[in-house]
Amino acid sequence: MEPGDIVVIHDTGAHGHSMGFNYNGKLRSAELLLRENGEVVQIRRAETLEDHFGTLDFEGLKDFS
Repeated sequence: MEPGDIVVIHDTGAHGHSMGFNYNGKLRSAELLLRENGEVVQIRRAETLEDHFGTLDFEGLKDFS
């Protein structure tokens, strides 16, 4: 490599991990953004079990017994 060369990292697996949540129920980890000045910013917090089950109505299940 020479100064000025461009390095492209096509697939580091982050997209697959993020999209995997939709298919296999894995909680997504926090997502960080590395800015050009070296600053790291959290752009998504890690999901919790409360997030995972937050839209389910367990009380409503009693109606089906």
